[in-house]
Amino acid sequence: MSTRRHFPAIHRLLHWGLALSMLVMLLTILLRLGWMEKNHMAEMIQQGLLQLDLLISDKQAVIIAKSIRNVMFKWHLYFGYAVAVFVSLRFIYMAKCGLQYPSAFSKQASGREKFQAWVYWLFYLGIALSVSTGLLIEFGPESIEHQAETVHKLALWYFIPFISLHLAGIILAEFTHDKGLVSRIIGG
Repeated sequence: MSTRRHFPAIHRLLHWGLALSMLVMLLTILLRLGWMEKNHMAEMIQQGLLQLDLLISDKQAVIIAKSIRNVMFKWHLYFGYAVAVFVSLRFIYMAKCGLQYPSAFSKQASGREKFQAWVYWLFYLGIALSVSTGLLIEFGPESIEHQAETVHKLALWYFIPFISLHLAGIILAEFTHDKGLVSRIIGG
């Protein structure tokens, strides 16, 4: 039995805009935690300068490393603003056009549909938390910046399980009850 949902152009635009914006943000986070981590970069800078017979302190190397990675991390901010816009538009769209899936509280919804609804609502809660704490870090009072940063960093951990569940659900749907789902979310 296929549900054959139709995805209007605005739904697809919001879906893919949000998805791509969040993936770019995830990339900036992974770069910042890995290859572009300040101490790792500082060590590479010091090693490169040492080959030129130049010696700088650890503190100086970290300052240079931070200035290099801050250019990249500005993309995190830009795409964070994009996520804020896309998720706000998505909420407006859902309020105007309804949900594309049954409510988690619907008596007619199957267990799978209720699970799907809860996953989406937890995802949207995570996005709202990420966006609001990101905006507080950027524009809020300094007195709560540390708390906002802590919550903002923790909020990342909703995204990776969501991607995994989302992709597993897509594959399951595509090969069982909702054949053509992928082509409909891409082309309508």
